[in-house]
Parts: sequence; structure tokens; C-alpha cells
Amino acid sequence: MPAQSAVLHLSQQLANELVRQNDQLTPKHPLLVTTPVLLDSLNGTNPLGLQLQQGLIAAMHDHQFNLVDLNVAQSVRVTDSGDFILSRDWRKLGDDLPVEHVLVSTMNLSLDELVVNSRIVNVTNNRVVSVASASVTLAELPGYLRASERVESKQGLLIRHSTQGQGNMQMVGEMQ
Repeated sequence: MPAQSAVLHLSQQLANELVRQNDQLTPKHPLLVTTPVLLDSLNGTNPLGLQLQQGLIAAMHDHQFNLVDLNVAQSVRVTDSGDFILSRDWRKLGDDLPVEHVLVSTMNLSLDELVVNSRIVNVTNNRVVSVASASVTLAELPGYLRASERVESKQGLLIRHSTQGQGNMQMVGEMQ
């Protein structure tokens, strides 16, 4: 079972720093929290990023921010499995969200830690109104992170290390 309490602690740490560094956003401004992405691509995430997004939503709400949920569909789906309103299908979502401020985050793996950088951006002018950084080690997130394998594939090349853990850490469950 992933160490969800460690993810929540990381989320709270980032939110506290974002609140401390904030120079423009007030609780009256709507804020959208996006899914943290991998720094090397800016297009992908993983289970840790998805969980971190949920933690950031809770932590920013705890600080009394006016949050907008992007994933609420325009109608409820009633199925045999349950009644659902959340969706990741853009065709089922509202097309006009009243937000000017977005919390974005990147994640980057190194040999011994995961670094998360977050910022709140005013999307009308791309001005950064707050920033935060935090890092966690493999030991703090064993359900999400693992040491690199002895043999790694990088850009079509096989790299053989003398021992495990000499390359960048890996996300649990990701294909290499």
C-alpha cells in the first residue's frame, strides 16, 4: 500500500509554502489545481501525481482558497456500478471555467529524491504569484518510488550499473 500519509504531508508542505509566498491571490479568486506532471515531458503523470493533486486540493481548501474542480462533468452518469459525476473525458466537462489562477506542479526524479516544484500562475498574463518546492526520499514514499534497477534502458541504450540504485529513482508500476 502506498504511503498516502507521506503524500498528504508533502501536499500540506507545498500548500503552506504557496500560502507563505503568495503575493496576489486572495480567497475570493477561483483557483484550479492541475495534475503534477513529469518535468522531462510536461505531458505525463503517474499515480503519485494523481494522488498529489488530490492532496493539494485538500491542502489549499484547508487554507480557505476558492477552488474550482475541473473534473466535474455536466451531468451525472447513473450506472450499475454507482452514480458518477467526475470525469477525465474533456467532452463531458464544462467548457468555460471561471478561473484566472492555476496551481501547476512538476516532479523530477534524481538518484535519491523526488523534487516537486509548484507555482500559482495568473493565466491572463502568465505572472507567477507564488512558488513552492519540496522533496521526498525513497524511504519516505516506498509505495510510489523505488531505486533504479541494475540495468536501465535510456533512449534505446542499455546501461549496466555495478549495483542497484545508481541511476535515477523510478516510479513504482511504470514501464522503463
